[in-house]
Parts: sequence; C-alpha cells; structure tokens
Amino acid sequence: MTPRQAAKTRIVKETLLIVCEGDAEIAFVRFVKRTYADALGRAVQEQNAKGKGGKHVLEAGLRRAKNNRAFDKLVLLLDADQDWNDVLRAKARKARIGKHPISVIDASPCLEAWLLQILGVETEGDTRHMKQKFEAHTGVEAHQPEWMERLLNREVLNTARARVPQLADLMNHMGIAKR
Repeated sequence: MTPRQAAKTRIVKETLLIVCEGDAEIAFVRFVKRTYADALGRAVQEQNAKGKGGKHVLEAGLRRAKNNRAFDKLVLLLDADQDWNDVLRAKARKARIGKHPISVIDASPCLEAWLLQILGVETEGDTRHMKQKFEAHTGVEAHQPEWMERLLNREVLNTARARVPQLADLMNHMGIAKR
C-alpha cells in the first residue's frame, strides 16, 4: 500500500462584491484586479449595474447581496453626478451585508476625474469637461481598456494611491497591501 498524501489546507478568503455603475468602472476594477492578482487579500467579484445613476447602483448592490449571501463585503463604485444625494448616502451607510456596512466609493463628478488624477493630470470642471479632457489625454474613452495597458502599471497605481483617495479606498477594500 502506498501512503496517503496529506490533505492540502485551503485558505478561505473574505469575499468582496464591487457593484460598478458602468463599463468604465468595470474595466478599471478588472484592470486593478489583474494587475494585483498575486496580492489580492480578498476574493473579488464585480458586477455592472449598467448605468442609471447612483440610486440604481445602490439598489442593484442591495438586491444582489440579498439574493446571494456569499459575499462578506459590498462596495459600490459610482459617479456622484447623477441620482446620488445625501438621502441615498444615508441609506447606504445604514445598510449592512451581514455584520459589515456597505462601502461607497463615489467619484466626484465622475470616474474620469480620478482617473485623470491617477495619470497626474489635474483638472476641474463638470462631467462633460472631465470626459473630454480624459479622451484628449488618452485618445480613447474610459471604458476602452487599451489605455490602461498603455498608461497604467503597478508603479503608477502605487504612487497614485497616496494622492487619490478613491483609488486608495478601492485598493484597501480589495485587500491590496500598501508598499
């Protein structure tokens, strides 16, 4: 008889669901997830709420978490420019997934604003201006992933983490340790 091999010990990771407002947020979360695949402290899953503003993102996140209780944490990644106000912020603060509160990372006025900050481009303005400035800087819209491959890497993200609080929040929720 051959001796049995010892059973491998599995490490159970905390699970995180990130509900994103749209295609650009999903593309960025997936890029960060791929870039730090070896350093993720949590099992991360993302869902696209397909736009419609912050209220819809909140409702989609709560519905998904209620129907699938497998997640330990829920993070909402949304733009603060449409259908997002103090009443909805308060509702999100009160909501819980198990014993964990829901976390909201709101981009003010939109995701492109903090993507420009990550790239070291400082600018102010409304959503339309930010989207135009982003496209002028990268040559494409934010939801097209080729700009990330060209302009972002671990070093850029690690450096930007100290300057861009939304990026720091996202990376902290994903369990990516500071370096």
